[in-house]
Amino acid sequence: MKNNKSIMIIVILFTALALVVSGCGKSSTVAGGGEPTKPTKPTTTMHSHISGPTASGWYPMSVLFSDIWMDDIPGMNITVVEGGAIGNIKEVNKGKDAQSGFAFASDLSDAINGKGVFAGNKQENVLAMTALYPTWWQFAVLDKSPIKSLEDFVKKGGYAIPGNPGDASELATRRVLEAMGYGEAELKKNGVKIAYGGYADAANQLKDGIIDMVTQGGSPSVPGLAEVDASNPIRLLPIPLDVLKKIDEKGYGYTTNVPHPKGTYKKQTEAVPTIVTMSINVVNKNMDEETVYQMTKAIWENFDRIKKEQPARGAMMDKGIGYTGITDPTHFHPGALRYYKEVGLAK
Repeated sequence: MKNNKSIMIIVILFTALALVVSGCGKSSTVAGGGEPTKPTKPTTTMHSHISGPTASGWYPMSVLFSDIWMDDIPGMNITVVEGGAIGNIKEVNKGKDAQSGFAFASDLSDAINGKGVFAGNKQENVLAMTALYPTWWQFAVLDKSPIKSLEDFVKKGGYAIPGNPGDASELATRRVLEAMGYGEAELKKNGVKIAYGGYADAANQLKDGIIDMVTQGGSPSVPGLAEVDASNPIRLLPIPLDVLKKIDEKGYGYTTNVPHPKGTYKKQTEAVPTIVTMSINVVNKNMDEETVYQMTKAIWENFDRIKKEQPARGAMMDKGIGYTGITDPTHFHPGALRYYKEVGLAK
């Protein structure tokens, strides 16, 4: 009898153990139809996205994109930091303090090929995620300013802030003035003063009459300049057509035949000839393919939200341009290219 009791106890113990082991292998429900078990929390991905100055158009777009990515991709935790186009490429190339960011298509091409400001310094760890919308370079003065042209600005020994050293706006300014025949020595001879600073600070100094001109990029408006324009109207200086032709011949990658749209600012009754480049998002090439795929997909699957929250820039975005705006397909990150193949835009 004692032996039978011992056998029964052993059978019960083995049965209980089997139930415990069986239960450990299930993740959705427990035996008897109980409540679902809690899913495993996704691994948190800490991500830094480098944008433009807070008063630029890039910054609110970066904040919106970051919100979309964190809403759509489990575990994404994104911080948006200020930056500038050329510096952004360098930071994303390093991949330490920024893993993605805004840039310009012309600068990315220079960076990958080691040309322009990247001559002798190829950026081999940065790739494109998607092209977004055109950016017009705006040489702005107050409407009441006696400066009526870029030639006036030089001849009158004007004072300007074209952004920070190495920014795309500073590079655009230098290239335009050089195409007009004014290098550093000629500008100094004419008494031209160049200082550096962010968009917000420059816009405030323009409003207060401390400086004569700023160069900033907008699509089509620049938020900081729009704020100035509301109380103290601004005026955009046109780039002469012969200068645009010289810039085009240089092969910098600017578009030169799309003038800045009329009506962008209060007193802008005509389109203004200038140079244009495509705003893009770039990522470090060592980023996980699946993550970049999800980030690219999230942007275009939330296109209606982008158009609603950022209507001016959203209206200029198009999924097709998202792919074709990067002229060399080899410059895409594999995760982004996977998305464009999935939607039939890439082969």
